[in-house]
Amino acid sequence: MKKLKNNLKKTAIITGASEGIGASLVNKLLQNNYKVIAISRSLKKLSKLKSINSKYKNDLKVFSADVTNSSQLLLIAKKIVSPDLLILNAGIYKPVFIENFSIETFIKQSEINYLGVIKSFDAFIKKMLLNRSGTVLIMSSIAGWIGLPKASAYAPTKSALRLFAQSIRYDLAQYNITVKLCSPGFVNTKAVKVNDFKMPGLIEPDVAAGLILKNISNKKFEITFPWFFSTFMKLLTHLPDNLSYKLIKYATSYDKEK
Repeated sequence: MKKLKNNLKKTAIITGASEGIGASLVNKLLQNNYKVIAISRSLKKLSKLKSINSKYKNDLKVFSADVTNSSQLLLIAKKIVSPDLLILNAGIYKPVFIENFSIETFIKQSEINYLGVIKSFDAFIKKMLLNRSGTVLIMSSIAGWIGLPKASAYAPTKSALRLFAQSIRYDLAQYNITVKLCSPGFVNTKAVKVNDFKMPGLIEPDVAAGLILKNISNKKFEITFPWFFSTFMKLLTHLPDNLSYKLIKYATSYDKEK
């Protein structure tokens, strides 16, 4: 990403901004001369984010809000300018263990990962429509391409986001607004530390954020990484189900069937 001149700073909004990929995106966008509006539920984590980026204090604004709460999001939207870049990143991951199956695991991930993105989109897209410009980046996952171990609650939410992004881009194109979908592989955040299987191609959040910003302005609809793992996973989606099932079990060393 090329740095912008001081008098041409753009504005980015990031949900789920206080840790993981979100926090790394905040850091890198500030370094690239963006003004950043960071949104997260945790005031404590937002304070830490401000401290880490203290030299950019004039360019970083933080707001505490729950993405499942439309009223909180709409209140923030009234206070800020239209973004040039809207990154809908907020999300959670909790694995499903069949021995301790809980419907609440599914409800919570659906409310945050899918409806939280839709509510955030609703709150901030209105000013973008008036400006008839900007980019919306929706954070999905390779898990939205094909089922993975322990992801039966998480993966459907990411698949839904993929279809939402594919569909809404037709409408937003009329307003000169670009839609991008980001589908990372395994990123080393606290969310994945609960996994008890091998995670091929695991990368750090800073690396993920760098790859996102490197590709944010290209003409491709989907940003996905790391290259080898995403290529392997894309191939699996075209194979017969029985074969892809066996290959995923092998690649993740998931051999705990009883």
